[in-house]
Amino acid sequence: MAKNILIALLLIVALGCKKNKFSDDNTNLYKWKRDLYKAPVQKEDPASFYSKDGGLASNWRAIFISSDFVILTKYSRDKQQDSIFKASGRMQIYKYEEIEKVGN
Repeated sequence: MAKNILIALLLIVALGCKKNKFSDDNTNLYKWKRDLYKAPVQKEDPASFYSKDGGLASNWRAIFISSDFVILTKYSRDKQQDSIFKASGRMQIYKYEEIEKVGN
């Protein structure tokens, strides 16, 4: 009985630990293809994405706005992705595709 309680407590603690939402890599530069998407307006649902990672950007209803190439660290990429998601009220997201590592 005590063993089961201990295991349950360990599971709660392990699953409850908050992960760092930004990458730890703030030194290596990468070239990224950055696409900006806008959430579609629907009658039943609000115009918003569920997560900053753009799970709905692959959805055919997401509206493509623009595309460009940027050179950023993974940490900066994560901050920009989080920033546009929050600032737009979850209505816009950046979707990044890593092209190549720049420099050493």
